[in-house]
Parts: sequence; C-alpha cells; structure tokens
Amino acid sequence: MAERLVFPPIVEGLFVRGLTGKVSPLLKERLRTEGLDLDRPLLPAYPLETWIRCVTVTAKALHPNESDEVAWRLLGERMIDGYRDTLMGRALMGVMKLLGPWRMLWKAQHGFRTSNNYTEVRITERGPNEAEVWLNEPGKLRYFKQGVMLAMGRAAGAPATTVEVSQFDEESVTYRIVWSDAEG
Repeated sequence: MAERLVFPPIVEGLFVRGLTGKVSPLLKERLRTEGLDLDRPLLPAYPLETWIRCVTVTAKALHPNESDEVAWRLLGERMIDGYRDTLMGRALMGVMKLLGPWRMLWKAQHGFRTSNNYTEVRITERGPNEAEVWLNEPGKLRYFKQGVMLAMGRAAGAPATTVEVSQFDEESVTYRIVWSDAEG
C-alpha cells in the first residue's frame, strides 16, 4: 500500500483558517516539532501520521477539559468552518446546500479524496433520512470525521443532523447518520 497522505486543503481548513487566532505560540511550536510549520507555505502533502500527531496535540491544547472523542469532533467541525474559506471549500460548500444530504453523502468519496489519498467510503441507505457510512479511517480520526460529517450535514441544509459512531476497529469506522430536512 502506498503511503497514506493528507493534502493541503484539509490542513489549511483546520490550521490556517479554522483555528485563526486560536493557535498560541506554544501550540505553533509543538506543531512544528510534529511536522507542521505554520510559518512556512504548506507542503504538497503530509504523512497521515504527521496529521494524526498534529490533531492530537491541537485537540489537547484547545479542549483540555473535553474527552478525546469530543475534542477531536469539535476540531472536525472547526475544519469544515475553516475549509469554507479555502478556494476548494468555497466551491464545494456553494453547491452543497443545492445537493441536499443524500447527494452530499454520495459525493463524499470524491470530497474525502480532495483531503487525502486513502479514504474509501461505503454508504448504505437505511431510510429516507438515514444512512450508514463506513470509512477506512484509523484510530481517533473517526471522531474528527464525525465532526466533519456533522458540519457537512448542516451545510447541506440538514441542521438537525446526528452522526453516531456505531462500530469501529483500529482501521475503520461505521457511522449512523440521521437528519431532518431544513423545512421539516
């Protein structure tokens, strides 16, 4: 298997845009030691292990009183908020509301591929407003992606989206996603 890589749009969405004004000098130095130098242009890609270390350090620094699961989920939501301000994010978010929750889920494979080179997505319809989504997401990144999907559901016009981690192992996760339409 090729090295798993994370691409600049997700790094920019979280660390450059989403956390504007929240990265202290101490956190910035910790990130530098983990492989992310925010004082230099972003690299073309970062090893997945670097991304995981940087999210871990940031979750602990910004949400010290929260469980890891909550801290990582909050960063996932924040990443989407910041991703909106990137060139690629503006384009994607602009059409997301038009797509609605179902089509947004079906486009998830492509969307996740703009952020890394490894994500696989399997979607199973469970009802008119319910789906099961499987991702090959390792470790605690499952909670980061939980936050990403919560924020994406809201962006797709489903403000009452819930995303539950229903099953997981060290290399994959299955979510139960339920939403109600904005009008409903």
